[in-house]
Amino acid sequence: MPWGRAPEEKERKGEGRRFFWIHVVLLTAFTIILGRLWVLQVAMGDEYLKKSETNYTRLTQIPTTRGLIKDRDGRVLVDNSVSYELLVTPREAGDKAGAEDLSRRVGALLMRDPDDLHKRFRTIAARSQYRPGVWINDLSRADLALLESRRHAFSGLSVQVNSMRKPLAGNFAPHVIGYLGEIGQAQLNSGLFPDLGPGDLIGQSGIEQSMDRVLQGEKGQRLMTVDSKGRLLEELEREYPTPGHNVILTIDSRMQRVAQALLGEKAGAVVVMDPRNFEILAMASSPYFNLDDFTGGVSAERWRSLLDDPFHPMENRAVGGQYPPGSTFKIALSLSALAEGVITPETVFHCAGALRMGDHLFGCWNRHGHGAVNLHRSLKESCDVYYYEVGRRMGVDRIAKRVRESFGLGRTLGADLLTERPGLVPDQAWKLRRFQAPWNAGETLPVSIGQGYLLATPLQVAQYTAVAANGGYLYRPRLVKEIRDFEGRLAERIEPELVHRLDINPDYLDKVRKGLESVVNDPGGTGGRARLAGVRVAGKTGTSQVVSLKRFQGYTTQGRPYKYRDHAWYTAYAPAENPEVVVTVLLEHSGGGGANAAPVAGKILEAWFDKSVDVVFMPPYQVQPDKPAGWRGEL
Repeated sequence: MPWGRAPEEKERKGEGRRFFWIHVVLLTAFTIILGRLWVLQVAMGDEYLKKSETNYTRLTQIPTTRGLIKDRDGRVLVDNSVSYELLVTPREAGDKAGAEDLSRRVGALLMRDPDDLHKRFRTIAARSQYRPGVWINDLSRADLALLESRRHAFSGLSVQVNSMRKPLAGNFAPHVIGYLGEIGQAQLNSGLFPDLGPGDLIGQSGIEQSMDRVLQGEKGQRLMTVDSKGRLLEELEREYPTPGHNVILTIDSRMQRVAQALLGEKAGAVVVMDPRNFEILAMASSPYFNLDDFTGGVSAERWRSLLDDPFHPMENRAVGGQYPPGSTFKIALSLSALAEGVITPETVFHCAGALRMGDHLFGCWNRHGHGAVNLHRSLKESCDVYYYEVGRRMGVDRIAKRVRESFGLGRTLGADLLTERPGLVPDQAWKLRRFQAPWNAGETLPVSIGQGYLLATPLQVAQYTAVAANGGYLYRPRLVKEIRDFEGRLAERIEPELVHRLDINPDYLDKVRKGLESVVNDPGGTGGRARLAGVRVAGKTGTSQVVSLKRFQGYTTQGRPYKYRDHAWYTAYAPAENPEVVVTVLLEHSGGGGANAAPVAGKILEAWFDKSVDVVFMPPYQVQPDKPAGWRGEL
């Protein structure tokens, strides 16, 4: 019956429509797949191939261990402790928008400035898109926990274990040891650090800076496979790092502690040196900074406070402070004049309290005069007129040539610190270059007593004191004694380096040394406050004027504004008959050298000969309490 076939026909038609649509769906899906394959393999094939290769293999650096810094007896002064660094691989972080988003999210999570993070990201990306760079180098354990708990949310990040500096005591010899800081863009651009990148730490001052290449060691590297999130799948190859060498200093830790304690919070410097080879046994500079502030990176607030401090605690005054050396310069001028044949020990000049040259009167510190003065008495009583006469006979050019050559003044000898400054030894050519004016003969007289244009560092004063002590030998001063590898094997021993030998009659040199002994040990000597029982000390006081005496004539030292007070010098060696130690003390704006610097030098010498003398570390520098109220405003 016709009506009985109707349901079957409807069913066949329904199945046909279903098959039709199934074919349409399958054809559409197949077309989409083919289109997508064309896009991936043809249109964007090269890009995705590069990306897949990058995601598959990664070359990363393995941090090395920085060498230790030790004192002359092998005591560790600076060690290492564990630190954690966050690395970022720019290519895995996405495009520009992705990088900005990553910087924002990581900054919010770890409480870092996102703008600063993005700036650092760009620096890393500019160096390499495919090599991980140090993004944050001071992660705490809390930071690590936060990152680990959200690892799935970030691409291109990894954490590596590194080391940070751990000083024995943050306030022990900070200017000598120095600190680490992140390598700057200018340093990266210099080409001097080809193996370092953004986020790496290098020495920025002291021995950490000057011996950075020795201490740094060599990084290792490893080749590994990672997934698209940057997670390690397999390590393919590893090259192990080489630890840095250990640097053994000439510093005697006990003498360093004593020098710092006696210098205290007074602005100034102390240098303790072995005159036989110019090894520096102690080098103290005050005010000082605390190395602990730089562990893990100094805060911006602390850094600004150090830079803004009017007393410049970051400056190493022992090698970077340049001052008129005052009457200590009479040691160098005496030896120079004797070597040049300008005077003999028996040459006598008359001191009436002043010397007139043209229409100017150059006074002696003793306005009543010393009378007839020979070499011995000129040193013992520090007669200025005697040295005016010596300087007038030598002339400034001959003085300059001799003291540069024989004592290393006006130049740096390379004392293992990059902050060493040359001081200034003027001559006629210098004045013409500097002021476009000829030298006036009267300008030689202040130079002859360590004033005028003449400038020297405390280290340089110690140098000419040591030349007098050791018989005329100028060596390169040294802070580094040895270099040893990480297993303790000797890599290099730094031997004494002779720079110059003073050609002088030994009898004349002995007369100068006898005069320096009389400064300390004879009645009327200006350095009696450095006298020791049982040890004969030779030395010389010095007081260098900051401004003309006329301006504050009649004022006591404490009555002058701080910045106009005289600097106090004292330099000495002992035992006088067989010298083994030189001590040079500078106290800024402290008045007379005999009254203020000599007692400090005497105590340091006493500690040298009494090995039981020692002190504990001082508290960090705060404010100098011996200055009157409002003294900061006087600067």
